[in-house]
Amino acid sequence: MDRIAIPEDYEDRLRAAHAAVTRLPEGPVRDNALRALEAAPTRERFDDAKQAAAKAGAMAAQLMSAGFDGTDPGRVVWLRLDYTGRLGSLALSPTVDRMSSRAVAKAVQTAWDAAEAARAEQVMRAERTAADLLARSQPDARSADLREWIERSPERFTSEATDDDLCEAEVTFAGRLTAFRFLVPNATVESDHEALSAAVSAAIELAQRRASDRLSALFEATSR
Repeated sequence: MDRIAIPEDYEDRLRAAHAAVTRLPEGPVRDNALRALEAAPTRERFDDAKQAAAKAGAMAAQLMSAGFDGTDPGRVVWLRLDYTGRLGSLALSPTVDRMSSRAVAKAVQTAWDAAEAARAEQVMRAERTAADLLARSQPDARSADLREWIERSPERFTSEATDDDLCEAEVTFAGRLTAFRFLVPNATVESDHEALSAAVSAAIELAQRRASDRLSALFEATSR
């Protein structure tokens, strides 16, 4: 939109073009030219579209820069997701050394669910704010079907832990955490909380990366 400008004599040019076209011999060339002129936007329509584009761009920038925090009731885990649901950061409290691995794993899942809820709330708020923009947009049935398929897909992706790993994560196609567990007995007791935070983050990020790679391959295959 920034590279398109309506000239001061736009309406005069349209009238002159219309007058010139009417002098053409009847036939397909004249008919096509008339249809093109009839489809030309008015100045008001152009200005309206420019304002809508600016509003949509501002809302997209705000959403893309947002972070969504989640924690558990005991504040054992704190994490942040980006607007796509990807893990941005994760930290465990030093008190994890007094908790069982199962309790900490549950806290990770609870914190994730809280961040996902905050992200979903922000999306719904944006949809309400942009209701006028959504109403005027052309729905893409193929994209809508693909998004629904992704949400319904039972396929899961794990970090495929090795013998040296402390934990394992499982996510959906969309990268949502569905399961998390520690693989080493007393992992939370015998590990530094910062090192354990890094291990938890790495497991989740690896599972999400595998989901993303699979999704990218799917997009590439269906776009051919």
